[in-house]
Amino acid sequence: MNTDAINRKRYAYLFSAALSFLILGLVYAWSLFATPLAQVYGWKLSDVNVTFTICMMSFCVGGLLGVRILNRVGLKRAILLAAGLLICGFAGTALLAQTGIWALYLFYGVVIGCGTGYGYNVVIATVTMWFPDKTGFASGVLFMGFGLGSITLGNLTRGIIGAAGVPVALGVVAMVAGTVFCFLALFLKRAPENIGDLLGVQRKAKTVKNTVAKNHKLLKDPAFYTYYLWATIVLGAGLVMIKSSMQGALELGVDATLAAVIVGIVPIVNGASGLSMGVIFDKKGQQFSMTLVAVIAFGSSALLACAFAFNLSALYVLGCLTLVMAYGSVTPLAAGFARVRYDERDYPRYLAVVNTDIAGGSLFQQAVVTSCAGVSLAIYLAMTFFGAVAFAASLVAARLMKK
Repeated sequence: MNTDAINRKRYAYLFSAALSFLILGLVYAWSLFATPLAQVYGWKLSDVNVTFTICMMSFCVGGLLGVRILNRVGLKRAILLAAGLLICGFAGTALLAQTGIWALYLFYGVVIGCGTGYGYNVVIATVTMWFPDKTGFASGVLFMGFGLGSITLGNLTRGIIGAAGVPVALGVVAMVAGTVFCFLALFLKRAPENIGDLLGVQRKAKTVKNTVAKNHKLLKDPAFYTYYLWATIVLGAGLVMIKSSMQGALELGVDATLAAVIVGIVPIVNGASGLSMGVIFDKKGQQFSMTLVAVIAFGSSALLACAFAFNLSALYVLGCLTLVMAYGSVTPLAAGFARVRYDERDYPRYLAVVNTDIAGGSLFQQAVVTSCAGVSLAIYLAMTFFGAVAFAASLVAARLMKK
């Protein structure tokens, strides 16, 4: 197989996988379902929103399980299992939510969360192996699909909810998810083990790199823990903003229409930043990219703190858009860190562990919001401090990785 044929094949796999990530990205469109579900079934919105936290925890569990299942049953069956989980999750929520909020927690929180994390790790670990020369770019394209799912399919879902109700919308999503992932199971293939040689990719000091990577045991590696601290802070800061972007804008007197536009732009910036940072990672490497993201997270948190301190809505808009850039940059750097730092033969397993930073970020943001009693100024002052910690962590990680 020549280079042109491999390129055609791997880009076809990449963009078909990105389309499937639009479905997975609906997990971030939880707000579309939360209020209608609370209204239809008479639940408290605070109780309904617990579902999202359960979903994020289950996402990480699903990712860890996905690697083991992929190795045992093969790629096709692994993706079909992801399809089954998503169908059961959305359909189960539609059919059984009327019996009690426990069904929402179980089917949306646990089953959809596990299915999303499971499918995410299986697909991204498979597709990025086709791109030994452009790991950051490939993971960035996939994350762009993941990030844009909430605004593309999310808008269609909102229309269905308005016209036919939440159960019908959930049923439609179940059918679409099943169709897309069944196609992907039949279409997607694993990369040859010698894909780098076939593409003519020359790795510097390849033998030395592989030997060093084998000696890096993830849970015994100080670089992993400094990376994890960095990622937890950046993701936590981003989640605070994403969950409260509308509320914060209204608090500063922004017109409701403009506030809705800001909320709509956030997923676009989120997806585009993942792709941009993936390209930067490929050109500049892990250390430079982590430091850049930490600087953006620190600066944007400071802008948001100033916006609330001096009641400046323009600073708020700028801070929101830059902070979501930092948030969206974590995913391609996670894929790059897991692949470059450790033995490639265990890449899916290492990626699954690294991606549990999503749970860490979710817990971190919840702790900050609770300790600051929900006061916006206090929250972003705290995040500015932690942004400085993330910057320090990026410098320590850079030093450790250089060694």
